Amino acid sequence: MPGAVILIIEDDANIGGLVAQVLREAGHLPALVRDVRAARDWCGAGNCAAAVLSDLMVAGSAGPDRLPAELAAIFPQTPVALMTGVPRNRRAALGVTHDRILEKPFELETLVNLVSAMLASAPLAPGETAR
Repeated sequence: MPGAVILIIEDDANIGGLVAQVLREAGHLPALVRDVRAARDWCGAGNCAAAVLSDLMVAGSAGPDRLPAELAAIFPQTPVALMTGVPRNRRAALGVTHDRILEKPFELETLVNLVSAMLASAPLAPGETAR
Protein backbone atom coordinates (compact mmCIF):
# COMPACT_ATOMS: atom_id res chain seq x y z
CA MET A 1 0.00 0.00 0.00
CA PRO A 2 2.29 2.80 -1.23
CA GLY A 3 1.46 6.26 0.04
CA ALA A 4 0.34 4.96 3.43
CA VAL A 5 0.78 7.23 6.44
CA ILE A 6 3.12 5.58 8.93
CA LEU A 7 3.39 7.16 12.38
CA ILE A 8 6.84 6.84 13.95
CA ILE A 9 7.14 7.42 17.70
CA GLU A 10 10.85 7.80 18.42
CA ASP A 11 12.65 10.16 20.80
CA ASP A 12 16.05 9.67 19.16
CA ALA A 13 16.05 12.17 16.29
CA ASN A 14 18.73 10.25 14.36
CA ILE A 15 16.84 6.96 14.44
CA GLY A 16 13.48 8.61 13.81
CA GLY A 17 14.89 10.56 10.88
CA LEU A 18 16.46 7.47 9.34
CA VAL A 19 13.27 5.41 9.71
CA ALA A 20 11.24 8.25 8.18
CA GLN A 21 13.69 8.58 5.27
CA VAL A 22 13.64 4.84 4.52
CA LEU A 23 9.83 4.73 4.62
CA ARG A 24 9.60 7.84 2.41
CA GLU A 25 11.93 6.20 -0.12
CA ALA A 26 9.68 3.11 -0.01
CA GLY A 27 6.77 5.33 -1.08
CA HIS A 28 5.10 5.91 2.29
CA LEU A 29 4.20 9.11 4.10
CA PRO A 30 6.00 9.04 7.46
CA ALA A 31 4.92 11.24 10.36
CA LEU A 32 7.42 11.51 13.22
CA VAL A 33 6.58 12.38 16.84
CA ARG A 34 8.85 12.24 19.90
CA ASP A 35 6.63 10.64 22.56
CA VAL A 36 3.31 9.04 23.43
CA ARG A 37 1.68 12.35 24.36
CA ALA A 38 2.59 13.80 20.95
CA ALA A 39 1.18 10.65 19.29
CA ARG A 40 -2.08 11.10 21.22
CA ASP A 41 -2.21 14.78 20.20
CA TRP A 42 -1.45 13.89 16.57
CA CYS A 43 -4.31 11.41 16.53
CA GLY A 44 -6.61 13.81 18.42
CA ALA A 45 -5.98 16.43 15.73
CA GLY A 46 -7.76 14.14 13.26
CA ASN A 47 -4.71 12.44 11.75
CA CYS A 48 -4.87 8.76 10.86
CA ALA A 49 -2.06 6.25 10.40
CA ALA A 50 -2.13 3.00 8.47
CA ALA A 51 0.58 1.64 10.81
CA VAL A 52 2.50 2.74 13.90
CA LEU A 53 6.18 2.12 14.68
CA SER A 54 7.17 3.01 18.23
CA ASP A 55 10.35 2.85 20.23
CA LEU A 56 9.75 0.57 23.22
CA MET A 57 11.39 2.90 25.74
CA VAL A 58 9.71 6.07 24.49
CA ALA A 59 8.89 9.00 26.77
CA GLY A 60 5.34 9.57 27.92
CA SER A 61 4.51 5.90 28.36
CA ALA A 62 3.42 4.33 31.65
CA GLY A 63 6.20 1.79 31.06
CA PRO A 64 7.45 -0.61 28.41
CA ASP A 65 5.11 -3.35 29.64
CA ARG A 66 2.11 -1.01 29.22
CA LEU A 67 3.10 0.63 25.93
CA PRO A 68 1.37 -1.89 23.63
CA ALA A 69 -1.95 -1.40 25.47
CA GLU A 70 -1.51 2.39 25.47
CA LEU A 71 -0.93 2.43 21.72
CA ALA A 72 -3.84 0.04 21.11
CA ALA A 73 -6.10 2.45 23.03
CA ILE A 74 -4.96 5.40 20.91
CA PHE A 75 -4.92 3.48 17.60
CA PRO A 76 -7.45 0.66 18.11
CA GLN A 77 -7.63 -0.57 14.50
CA THR A 78 -4.04 0.17 13.53
CA PRO A 79 -1.21 -2.38 13.44
CA VAL A 80 1.61 -1.46 15.82
CA ALA A 81 5.24 -2.59 15.88
CA LEU A 82 7.78 -1.86 18.59
CA MET A 83 11.41 -1.01 17.85
CA THR A 84 13.93 -1.74 20.59
CA GLY A 85 17.52 -2.33 21.48
CA VAL A 86 16.45 -4.08 24.69
CA PRO A 87 17.47 -7.77 24.51
CA ARG A 88 14.72 -10.41 24.48
CA ASN A 89 15.54 -11.73 27.99
CA ARG A 90 15.41 -8.18 29.44
CA ARG A 91 12.08 -7.53 27.66
CA ALA A 92 10.71 -10.70 29.22
CA ALA A 93 11.89 -9.56 32.66
CA LEU A 94 10.14 -6.23 32.08
CA GLY A 95 6.92 -8.05 31.17
CA VAL A 96 6.96 -6.85 27.57
CA THR A 97 4.94 -9.04 25.23
CA HIS A 98 4.05 -8.04 21.71
CA ASP A 99 3.78 -9.88 18.41
CA ARG A 100 5.67 -7.33 16.30
CA ILE A 101 9.09 -6.36 17.64
CA LEU A 102 11.86 -5.00 15.45
CA GLU A 103 15.19 -5.43 17.23
CA LYS A 104 17.76 -2.65 16.87
CA PRO A 105 20.02 -2.58 15.04
CA PHE A 106 17.94 -3.76 12.10
CA GLU A 107 18.44 -3.99 8.38
CA LEU A 108 16.56 -1.31 6.46
CA GLU A 109 15.03 -3.98 4.22
CA THR A 110 13.66 -5.69 7.34
CA LEU A 111 11.99 -2.42 8.34
CA VAL A 112 10.34 -2.02 4.93
CA ASN A 113 9.23 -5.67 4.91
CA LEU A 114 7.73 -5.33 8.41
CA VAL A 115 5.75 -2.25 7.39
CA SER A 116 4.54 -4.01 4.24
CA ALA A 117 3.36 -6.97 6.34
CA MET A 118 1.63 -4.64 8.79
CA LEU A 119 -0.18 -2.86 5.97
CA ALA A 120 -1.24 -6.19 4.46
CA SER A 121 -2.76 -7.20 7.81
CA ALA A 122 -4.49 -3.89 8.52
CA PRO A 123 -8.29 -3.98 8.61
CA LEU A 124 -10.10 -2.26 5.77
CA ALA A 125 -11.56 1.16 6.42
CA PRO A 126 -15.33 1.55 6.06
CA GLY A 127 -16.16 1.52 2.35
CA GLU A 128 -12.67 0.33 1.33
CA THR A 129 -12.29 -2.79 -0.79
CA ALA A 130 -9.36 -5.17 -0.91
CA ARG A 131 -7.17 -5.03 -4.00
